Amino acid sequence: MLNILDIIFVGLASAITFTGFLINNFEKHVPAFIIKGFKYGSFAYKGPEANFLNVIEIPKSWYKHFYLFASCFGSATLAYIFLVYHFEYNVNRYVSLILRIFLEQDAPAVSAAAVTIATALMILQCLRRFYETYFLQVFAKSSKMNLSHYLAGIIHYFACYVAAIGQAPLFCGSQNRGIVIWNDTHTKILAVPCILIYMWAWYEQYQSNIIFANLRKDKKSGQVITEDHRVPNGRLFHYVSSPHRMCEVILYTALLLLIPTRTFFCIYLWVLANQVQTAIQAHEWYKKTFENYPKNRFAIFPGLV
Repeated sequence: MLNILDIIFVGLASAITFTGFLINNFEKHVPAFIIKGFKYGSFAYKGPEANFLNVIEIPKSWYKHFYLFASCFGSATLAYIFLVYHFEYNVNRYVSLILRIFLEQDAPAVSAAAVTIATALMILQCLRRFYETYFLQVFAKSSKMNLSHYLAGIIHYFACYVAAIGQAPLFCGSQNRGIVIWNDTHTKILAVPCILIYMWAWYEQYQSNIIFANLRKDKKSGQVITEDHRVPNGRLFHYVSSPHRMCEVILYTALLLLIPTRTFFCIYLWVLANQVQTAIQAHEWYKKTFENYPKNRFAIFPGLV
């Protein structure tokens, strides 16, 4: 039976896939309020209709709140994992109750090593994104997003950490340390490859975001000189319009291999749907906006989409 998080993220993945399909193929027939609520940033809806949605639009720069929350919550989660696994703390009954409500999990589905590695990797990503959004990226003051995007981001990062620990030994099921699976064959085989793949995607995503930021800065002084959009070039931009989104999918693929549970798979479907649909929107916007935009680039996956 699906738990609360399964239902939420399957619903989000289905909704964004269906809406994106309608807009990409039948935009003229889609009501303006749906388009305005779906699109944001550089390719946001510019028409005069559905202005009532302006009251729930917020600055796109508020993306940075995702990573502030995720960095703090994730760090606290990892600290708690270490207390439970290495300092023999018992999981607080209220924590167990909350995890039980969200996941309805009666027995561990992953090893202690897998959840520790996955949580550490997620924190590494959130800390880097925290640095980027607060100190590197240049957000246009006029760029907006719908409040629903903001809430979805907060829910996403909360759910990722909850799904990781809520299906781990001692956090669900018995508190008996004598039967805990500290490591397993699955984790031993996949841990190192997943870490290496994750770190490659982590690094390339960072490089892509540096390229984006430098488009609005003076090369010598590093000062922001424009908020206009320009065509990014270099590294993975040779192949796709949204390498940062491609890397995001790769990051979550590695996490899913470490935590191959139904709930994390549902979260993965949401990430995949969101990144693919947003990448397609960005790719089409680039082609319409810049006449000489490279024709050999794909939206997100080289040779596929």
